[in-house]
Amino acid sequence: MKKMYNLLLVVLLVILAACQMVEQSTASTSQDQATATIIAPSPSAWVTLAPYNVTSTPILLPTLDVTGLYGKIVFQSDREGDFEIYLYDFQDGSLTNLSRHDDVDVFPSWSPDGGKIVFVSDRDGNPEIYMMNSTGNGVQRLTDDAADDVMPVFSPDGESIAFVSNRDGDDEIYLMDLESQEIKQLTNNSFADGFPAWSPDGEQIIYQTNRDVNYELYIMSKDGLDLERVTDDPAADVQPDWSPDGKRIAFVSTRTEFEEIYIYNLETGTLDRMTDYESSTELPKWSPDGRYLTFASNYTGNREIYVLELDRGSILDISDSPAEDFFPNWTP
Repeated sequence: MKKMYNLLLVVLLVILAACQMVEQSTASTSQDQATATIIAPSPSAWVTLAPYNVTSTPILLPTLDVTGLYGKIVFQSDREGDFEIYLYDFQDGSLTNLSRHDDVDVFPSWSPDGGKIVFVSDRDGNPEIYMMNSTGNGVQRLTDDAADDVMPVFSPDGESIAFVSNRDGDDEIYLMDLESQEIKQLTNNSFADGFPAWSPDGEQIIYQTNRDVNYELYIMSKDGLDLERVTDDPAADVQPDWSPDGKRIAFVSTRTEFEEIYIYNLETGTLDRMTDYESSTELPKWSPDGRYLTFASNYTGNREIYVLELDRGSILDISDSPAEDFFPNWTP
């Protein structure tokens, strides 16, 4: 128990540090970008943005009818005291604790066939990547390194996972072949690279990096080559996810006073703001049909998991808990 509380304290401190880092880089980019000396931030196991203060009165939004929604969403929550991985099923509205472990279990992500979930746990001493069946059993450890291995995501063919590790001193993106267990480093620089997301065809990976002082989105090939910058704004652009049709990128940006969700069209170059909640609205993930996003937001006070219908802007709260619910992921 003491170990768990110590780790949770570290998580809170890292989140606060990450927020300060983003705010400082955003403020300084416009005036110092030409001459600034970029200093890489300290690597962190649980990197994210700290929540902004919510508005005094929650914004009234149209409610999404659960009828017609299908599949399942996994997310992390501390509703039972420690962070566990939960499964929400649209078919019957049930919520199941999948990880059921005394240590921290976070960052869940689905296999392409929906049969497996990769996640991060410190159950063996430090953050490592594990895989379990979608029912929560058959837990298998995938990484074994003194560093922190986090944010795993399956490739579309299910044969490998991309993940983030600080094993070379800063946050880099790596690729693991699940059959051979061979690990290849995809990024190699002195900056913080994170939140990898695959293109639907499995040929490219989009991710966030602060190589341009502030956080921007970049695309690279699955081999770590052919680097292409996607966003270019003084704000922090983070947490990307590729749409199922391969044409759009959902991401979070601080272009306003708050963290909001945007969608960038790769074909037309157009950018659409999808939320205006005046709060921390984070970690957008696409539904399989591309009509919805699931995300976390504290716009009503604490972080909850929501589903957003893109055409109408209506939302549905699927977690409904005083706990911190975070990092949702929809079945493929």
